[in-house]
Order: sequence, then C-alpha cells, then structure tokens
Amino acid sequence: MDKLQQLRERIARCGSLCVAYSGGADSSLVVHLAHEALGDKALAVLVDSPVLARRDREAAIEILQKLGARYLVVEENPFVSQEFTANSRRRCYFCKKSCYALILQIARREGITLVADGQNADDFRSPYRPGIQAARELGVISPLADCAMGKDEVRQYSLLLGIVTWNKPANACLSSRIPYGEAITPERLSLIEAAEEVLRRRKMEGCRVRWHQNIARIEAPRKYFDTLVNTPEIALEIKALGFQYITLDLEGFRSGSMN
Repeated sequence: MDKLQQLRERIARCGSLCVAYSGGADSSLVVHLAHEALGDKALAVLVDSPVLARRDREAAIEILQKLGARYLVVEENPFVSQEFTANSRRRCYFCKKSCYALILQIARREGITLVADGQNADDFRSPYRPGIQAARELGVISPLADCAMGKDEVRQYSLLLGIVTWNKPANACLSSRIPYGEAITPERLSLIEAAEEVLRRRKMEGCRVRWHQNIARIEAPRKYFDTLVNTPEIALEIKALGFQYITLDLEGFRSGSMN
C-alpha cells in the first residue's frame, strides 16, 4: 500500500476531523483528503493573527475555496501573552499551544473528536520543532507523520491530486524574522510584512526580511541575487519603510536560520 492510500485510510478512520490549517503544502494536503473522505465532518480552521501576512491569509482562504472544504477563520491576539511577546526560544511553543487550544475549543463546539496538524515526517526529524511538543501535549494528531510522509512526498502527491500548493515555498510566521530576546510588537511585524511585500510584488517568493533594529537583512534563494543587487528601487522602497541599512545575506535563504 502506498503512503497516499495509507494517509487516506488514516484520515477516514477518524470519522470526523478538525484540521489546523496554515495554507501551506502540508496542511492543504490533509484538508484535501479530509474533505474527500469525511465531507462536512471535516473542518479546516485558519487562525488569523498579526503573525500571518495579509497576502498569505487571502491566499490560504482562496485555496480552501478551491478545494471546496468547509472552513472557519478565527482571530487570535498573540500580544496578550507575555510569554510570546518576550520572544524566548520557546516562542513557537507558546504560540502553537494557544492556537491548538483555540482549535480544540472549536472542534468540541462542532462535535468533532480529533484535531490534526500538518506536521510531516521530516518535521519530526528536525532538531528544533517546539510546536510539536505543544501538539503532543494537547493530543493533536499528525497524519502525515503517522504515515511516514516527508515533504518531498507531500509535494509529489499534491501534484498528483492537482492541489495548487504542491510547489508552494515553505513559509514561517512573521515573528520568526525577529531575533530571540527582541520583543515582538505589532509595529515590528507590520514593518517586516511591508518589507517582504516589496519583494513579493516582484514575484520573489521564498524570501525573508530579518529584522535587526535599523538593519533589514534579506535572505533569498540565490536565483534572486542578481535582481536584488541590480534593482536599486528595492533598497529604496525598504528604506522608506524605516530601515536605515539593507543587506543581502550571501548565504541565501535558510529555514530556521535564527534558531
């Protein structure tokens, strides 16, 4: 039995399922298969907060509408948690635990027994995934990991099923652009989002703007280096937002580079 069939059967056995949805390739595959197997007994929940870029929010909702899945968008204010805003190395744990707790409340209200996330098998092999601990503590299941499905397989099966996120670059929340120990504020998140929008308007996906007080450090796939260096308007537009210096990280984009 291939992993896709295993995943289908794993999800079908749940009977009903609430999926913590982010708009990325992993959770989109879980939502697609949950909707396919469970119909209206499947519910995708997108937690909308200031750590989610507006462009990503709209794209995530559009994907759900194309899938035809039942969904809810719920707002959360992470700034009420000092554990989150203090931005310790446990930031992701506190944020994820709050989000999962909110989704569990919705699931209970809807009469749904289980909540699933989009963690894949590669995530469980990663040396630093505090969000996994939060999920386990609250009983959130990870169907992709349960079926030993890694990121490459998620993309392959998503392409096979015609899910538009099959080649979507991985993306982390905006707070991951701020170094640990520096406070997370609405103003800083808005600044980071606006700076990254300068790049995304130019179709440069998979880039990060790391916040270092008055310095914006751009991490980008190497295929964009020439454009970044030879388009002076990019630096001017980001400077106009309030940064004093704009730098290009010569190591390129690395997921979790600030961990």
